[in-house]
Amino acid sequence: MKGKQHKYMPISKQALKRSKENTVYLTKVEQSFLGITDNLEPPHVNLKYYDPDFECFSEWTSDELKSFSELTKKLKCLTWQKIYKSGGRLGNKTGLGYTPHKTRAYLPKHSELDSLSPDITFFELRITQKARVHGFRVKSTFFWFG
Repeated sequence: MKGKQHKYMPISKQALKRSKENTVYLTKVEQSFLGITDNLEPPHVNLKYYDPDFECFSEWTSDELKSFSELTKKLKCLTWQKIYKSGGRLGNKTGLGYTPHKTRAYLPKHSELDSLSPDITFFELRITQKARVHGFRVKSTFFWFG
């Protein structure tokens, strides 16, 4: 094989050693680029997929609007780790009551639903005892869907 060029880059000794240990180390830049987070970042709300034809803020009561504002305040004080821990079995949920959807049937009808990857995990968060918001997470962002 002398003189024959390989089409793949050789693996450095350090990378080879790491692969033997079954451990991969990523820099903060690589983690950010790949969307890998440690669940300790404070979330924020993005209304990119908000559909006013489904539910318009102008139709909400004053108390419902206040509850939405409270949700955004709560999110600033929490981490994704704490939000995930607020889920649980029916009757044992706390705070935002994180509940992943097993199927997209629970979601509001939306024109962009089919354009989103089937690998996205949709979930709901509790605004009030009765009101819920549906969406999904990308990095530290909660995308409100509906």
